[in-house]
Amino acid sequence: MADLLRGEINPSGKLTETWPLKEEDIPSFGYYADTRKNAQYREGIYVGYRYYEKADVKVRFPFGYGLSYTSFTYSDLKVREHSVKVTVTNSGSRAGAEVVQLYVGAPRDGIYRAKKELKGFEKVFLEKGESREISFTLEDRSFAVYEEGWKVPEGIYEILVGASSADIRLSASIQKKGETILVPSWQKGSWYENPKGHPAKEEWEKLMGRPMPDDTRLIRGSFNMDNTLMELRNFSKIAEIMSSAIEKSIAKGMGIKPDYANVKFRMSALSSVDASVRSMVINSCGKLSYNFAEFIVEMANGHPVRGIKKLINK
Repeated sequence: MADLLRGEINPSGKLTETWPLKEEDIPSFGYYADTRKNAQYREGIYVGYRYYEKADVKVRFPFGYGLSYTSFTYSDLKVREHSVKVTVTNSGSRAGAEVVQLYVGAPRDGIYRAKKELKGFEKVFLEKGESREISFTLEDRSFAVYEEGWKVPEGIYEILVGASSADIRLSASIQKKGETILVPSWQKGSWYENPKGHPAKEEWEKLMGRPMPDDTRLIRGSFNMDNTLMELRNFSKIAEIMSSAIEKSIAKGMGIKPDYANVKFRMSALSSVDASVRSMVINSCGKLSYNFAEFIVEMANGHPVRGIKKLINK
């Protein structure tokens, strides 16, 4: 770390995710963490930069972003039907590495597809003033979408090369022969055609073609080792005491009071009290026995005698 700060080593990392300005900007905000058994990926293909660019939402740091003590110049972009070549030059004052990123832009907007998609990347180390040609291979799948099989929509695609998803240095166009993909009826006028804010459950169900089962309804007598303390706490005093103790312990380590409005606390607490009882046994390194875990589950099910039998059974 000291070598990095003094500039003796040149950092060359790039972000593999997008950093939003605030939590509410994330398309899954408001429903994903509240789901119990079935994870609701309502955002569909709009994950990370695919959503932020499509929805025109500003971010703190874009996908592929990174800092360096030197600079790199991109030039001489050559695009063929199945290949892309670009020359990268270290135009700064010291050696360093650059991650060259290749994106393909969709032929038309207004459909359920990202504006552009990462199709390749390569990290290259260059001395001061050194240049090197980087090559990428394009296949039909580089342009395809899945619509009852992989299909290439006919049209003009953009070939984009840059240092991040938001820092495109060079671009060119290429005509691809293919098929005419009809817009499905569920898509027209929906969030998925023009994503802004957060998708509604009803629109997501139309995309899936079926209703979302209600997995948040908890029924006493149906609990097992795959349920969580968070689910059992309203049915068992023991589960309530245990989950409360875990929350207080986590909060104490942070120097705060238990507060699920605090993002850091919520992340730490949910990884414990909202993990399955079975996983808690595995991760406790012997501190929580399987017998005691079964006892907790049976107590929540309203079977104290059965629970005690589980507890004393070796």
